[in-house]
Amino acid sequence: MPQGTFRLAAFSDLHLGKKKGPGLDWARSACAGAATRGADVLVCLGDLVDKKKGGPGDIEDAIALFRFITEDLGLPLIHVWGNHDVGAGIVDTFPALDGVYRPDGAEIAAITVPGVPAVFHAANVIADPDPREVVSHFPTAAGPGHVGLLHSEVEGQYTKNPCLPTTVDALLSHRYDTWLLGHVHQPVTLHEAPFIGWVGMASMLELDLPAARHATP
Repeated sequence: MPQGTFRLAAFSDLHLGKKKGPGLDWARSACAGAATRGADVLVCLGDLVDKKKGGPGDIEDAIALFRFITEDLGLPLIHVWGNHDVGAGIVDTFPALDGVYRPDGAEIAAITVPGVPAVFHAANVIADPDPREVVSHFPTAAGPGHVGLLHSEVEGQYTKNPCLPTTVDALLSHRYDTWLLGHVHQPVTLHEAPFIGWVGMASMLELDLPAARHATP
């Protein structure tokens, strides 16, 4: 990996419990593969459990996956809640786990992780649907090493379920190195450089990104 960069791997929309979802085995294999290829940090962009089909066993699988990432793979995990997580009722009961970082409730968080030279700007979905416009309240980057994370729809494209709605122009105005989105189940690129887009279901997106200035990897 070039000096002054770090590697991020992101997945989204597992919808555990849904028959057509990627499933726990896919998630474990995809995360292990990303670790093998040198990921410094993993990101989960919401909808762990399907609100209609998920049950207690699927919630336990989600917890086990997070422990696999942080304990077995030894990677930090940054996570935001999606609308299905809210609808499934898991947000308030999901345990706090060492090595998992997420915003607290409705706050807009600037998350830093030991050993990862970046700032992750993120917000949770807190209702189903969640029509709040939050992006205008995110800070603007003063340099490299800034990543935006949302479970969101953009300009009404690809989904009619309102989740933290925004626009491409609003995202670009913050000058982040990338915006990674959950909620839409197909990988979709909205902007090439910087990359803005949905990771999609059953897809692992891996990016080499610039490190924050004065950061020590």
